[in-house]
Amino acid sequence: MKLIKLPAEERIIFPLDVSSSEEATLWVERLNPFIGVFKIGLELFISEGPQIIEKIRNKTNKKIFLDLKLNDIPNTVSKAVRVISNMGVDWVSVHLLAGSLALRKALELAYNNLKIIGITILTSLDRADLLELGFNAELAKDLKELVLRLAFLAYQTGCEGIVCSAKEVEKVKENFPELITIVPGIRLSEERRDDQLRTATPYEAILLGADYLVIGRPIKEASFPEKVCEEIIVQIKRALEEREDD
Repeated sequence: MKLIKLPAEERIIFPLDVSSSEEATLWVERLNPFIGVFKIGLELFISEGPQIIEKIRNKTNKKIFLDLKLNDIPNTVSKAVRVISNMGVDWVSVHLLAGSLALRKALELAYNNLKIIGITILTSLDRADLLELGFNAELAKDLKELVLRLAFLAYQTGCEGIVCSAKEVEKVKENFPELITIVPGIRLSEERRDDQLRTATPYEAILLGADYLVIGRPIKEASFPEKVCEEIIVQIKRALEEREDD
């Protein structure tokens, strides 16, 4: 199983899930030594607009992931990606359920080294949710197979990587080792899941093949966020060492 070569701290993606540029830049300044990627999601992007990207870029040289989860007709998605290419971000997310044509057109119009990250199935969804949404019983029963089909679409169209839960990442890596795997739903303990249903610890996720971990609330809600980051880095290093020994 292929794992990209990266220092442990560069594997942590911190979501800037705040509504003001002041709070976002404070988090960037505070966590910059411990984080590899800063993620801008809908809340911050809608609140502050595209100018927030420049403000974050002025505070760090780390990667910026614009996580907008684009999902629309091919023409709309591709034109949005063309505009985002001028914003100075490294990655932008597109729902793989938008389909192969939307993905191909987005990749055609992306430039300035912008990479497309495909969203598979949200980690807040489980089998019951998928059945409610109209997925057939066979696919809803086996989330790994469903995510694997979407990963194949990402690989076939040329996406840089995908977002999936730790429960599916091992199978994805076995079949598509070239894809970068980004795993959200990371919790320091399985007892604390919040609205995430398919969770794992940092150690578990890296051991299974995750390249990057999205870790927000366990860091943000801690009394000493820097200390939590250090603990996460220790877990990641331990998993990487075990991976190398296999």
